Amino acid sequence: MPWIIVAAAVLIAVTVFFVRSRTDAVNSPIEDRMLELATERGAARETIVIDDPIEKVDGVFVRTWRFSFPSQAAREGFLGDLQIEGAARMAELLIPDDLGAPELSLRMGFGSEAFDLRLGLDEPRTAAAAPAPEPTVVPTATPRPQPPANARGRLAILLDDAGQNDGLVAAASALPAEIGIAVLPFLPKSAETATALYKAGHEIWLHLPMEPQNYPKNDPGPGAILVSMSTDELRTTVHSALNNIPHAVGVNNHMGSKATADLKTMTWIMQELSIRNMAFIDSRTTIRTVAEEAARAQGVPTNRRHVFLDNERSASAIRKQLQEAVYRSRMEGEIIAIGHLAPVTVEVLTADLPGLSKRGADLVSPSDLVR
Repeated sequence: MPWIIVAAAVLIAVTVFFVRSRTDAVNSPIEDRMLELATERGAARETIVIDDPIEKVDGVFVRTWRFSFPSQAAREGFLGDLQIEGAARMAELLIPDDLGAPELSLRMGFGSEAFDLRLGLDEPRTAAAAPAPEPTVVPTATPRPQPPANARGRLAILLDDAGQNDGLVAAASALPAEIGIAVLPFLPKSAETATALYKAGHEIWLHLPMEPQNYPKNDPGPGAILVSMSTDELRTTVHSALNNIPHAVGVNNHMGSKATADLKTMTWIMQELSIRNMAFIDSRTTIRTVAEEAARAQGVPTNRRHVFLDNERSASAIRKQLQEAVYRSRMEGEIIAIGHLAPVTVEVLTADLPGLSKRGADLVSPSDLVR
């Protein structure tokens, strides 16, 4: 039976090659990968405009890239490539409904960084008369998979940045009790806000400031965790922040693109949370985060943010993200969405949450989804 052995060896070799090739693609920088995919679909490299402009919007660095494709089919193929790439990298990809527009605008988000992608079509070129081409079938974009009609999911919502003022406490108190509130420490209204919303039935979380990549230019605020801290300094900082926010059941990070990517720092934090039987939700402000890994190693119940509700502070954008959270909860079973205790976010949730169950999602507390 030598031919069977040879065939098995060839099959194994091909499988290993495919897995390694895909792993290499995911590990390559997303910038390089997008350029590679675009040129494969016919976009001329010299026509691709990169980082024009780069803007900081609500703490997120938004990089605008512009592409021009030779045909709508090529552009739709690139969209399909982005969906696959985004899923592999756990990115948030917002694709417009009208794929036939002259220019498509979509966003690929990676926590503290996002790409606004503008996909246009090449101008028609005047050419010498030539025989009419054979009719071709233009491929259509692969439709997004839909959950079964009776599928239901569990959705938790955590609102960050509470404690800066008490102007929204009354409106937030009227939200469903399942909505969690993450309170920043060491602000004038921190403890007062935590107590008031706890009494209104809401779950309270410590929104712990952590060092971002561009610190100190981007300051996370008082009581921040810095990767340069000694073990004693870090433990004291965590302990003080927890004492400043009464009734907290767990922690999620405020900023922290540098701190959450540092395994030593996150391990020390998780040791402190483990001692206090507290949970951790990773806000995922960087794709390089090791927060969940550190939490599980220390026995801390954990989960991650799957959807940002209000990176764009408009009612229509927030409703679209809430629908995305409902869709993903029905597809995946359980989803955590994070937003901010901001007037427009509270307004949208107040109006839309009463109909959430009819849309197939059951609202639960954030602590219900940590494991």
